[in-house]
Amino acid sequence: MIRLIGSLILFAVMAGGYLYFDFHMSAKWAGREDAEGLTFSEYVSGLTGRVAGLAGAANAAGMPTKLADMLPRPPEGWTVRAAVPDDVKPFLPKSTRNADRKAIASLEGMVDPKAGSGTETVTLAYEKGDRTVLIAAVRYPNVIFTSFAAMQQRMELQMRGAEFRGTEFMTVRGLDVTEDLLPEGFRGRLFLADVGAQIHLRVLAPKRMKDAELLPFFQTLHVEAMNASVIDKVEGLGKVPVIVLASSLEQAEREAYLADRDARAAAEAEREAEGRAAAEQAGRAPGQGSGGGFLGGLFGGGEAQADPAPEETGKDISCTTGKDGVKRCKVDGD
Repeated sequence: MIRLIGSLILFAVMAGGYLYFDFHMSAKWAGREDAEGLTFSEYVSGLTGRVAGLAGAANAAGMPTKLADMLPRPPEGWTVRAAVPDDVKPFLPKSTRNADRKAIASLEGMVDPKAGSGTETVTLAYEKGDRTVLIAAVRYPNVIFTSFAAMQQRMELQMRGAEFRGTEFMTVRGLDVTEDLLPEGFRGRLFLADVGAQIHLRVLAPKRMKDAELLPFFQTLHVEAMNASVIDKVEGLGKVPVIVLASSLEQAEREAYLADRDARAAAEAEREAEGRAAAEQAGRAPGQGSGGGFLGGLFGGGEAQADPAPEETGKDISCTTGKDGVKRCKVDGD
């Protein structure tokens, strides 16, 4: 009996210490160096959200829960390792004297071991001969998306996008990927994507690599697992094995694809604004998300049906699988 009581006391002390530490870390993640402004009820809401998120991902058969396991497998002939700061040098201008300082800092931040404090961060370097592809992913804590105290940081993550000049690149299993065109002189191609604004993905590839050469990296990206591990999930994201490469579309198809991406981005921005407004009123931010349009109809069900129905375009969608094994969808007129 004495041993049992002692064990219970020890457990209570350890649990209390963990909660104290985690509470203050959550306040720091929420943008506060101390716990002021983060109520204990908000913290508990975020804690239960984290536990629920982990349980939901773990319960999915064969679904990875670690961020590193969600990143692409090395394509045939490529090797993979943890990235180091020197890996970014081949992507910088040969002379950095007059180079864009913001762009240099942005690329160096991908391999900075001090970056992403308080977050789950992983950066991998894929190598083949003299070519290197860097893939960096950051998953921000659930408390940012469940606590009213972190509203400002949540909004900043939701608004984050291309830093230079963004252009549509592809949609992989419902996840839109944007190419951020780096300033003149830089020797790399930078690609961006985010899942629920909570996981931010960046891919840096040599400038000479063509779109088709980059496809193998995106084909094995575990979009569904990423979606399962965030608070603001998108219904059906990652479940449909469809990749739409913008550069492979004909003019009419590309116009329809771009229009649909714009419409879905606008709808997502509206849902995020509504979520923030609801959080201000309720003191907490519920997770929500949906998809629609060009790819949304392929997902179906759930919250996606609550979105406003798109206007009739008079076009049909047909999909074919090319010799490279990539399934592409086309929009055909009447």
